Amino acid sequence: MHATTGADGTVTAVVDAGGEPWHRVQALLERRLDDLPPESLLEVVTADRHVSAALPGWCAASGSTLLATEKTADTTSFLLRVPADTEPHVASIHLPEIS
Repeated sequence: MHATTGADGTVTAVVDAGGEPWHRVQALLERRLDDLPPESLLEVVTADRHVSAALPGWCAASGSTLLATEKTADTTSFLLRVPADTEPHVASIHLPEIS
């Protein structure tokens, strides 16, 4: 997949999810979003059709932008732009304990 939409056209990180199920891929992507610089490019490669079906909706919910999709016989690759918003995701906010 060619990252032609980045400032320098470079993919910042690649997640090769193989055949992992969506719930595992989702958790990994949420951790990666917190680690990547705003507006960087992330490529996700999956062999699981459920991941392929769920990823566009997750992008919309997470604020990521789905830039491209490329299918081969065995895998689907997605190119995402990480959101510019650097606020932590709801799942990673640590609330103080109430006594």
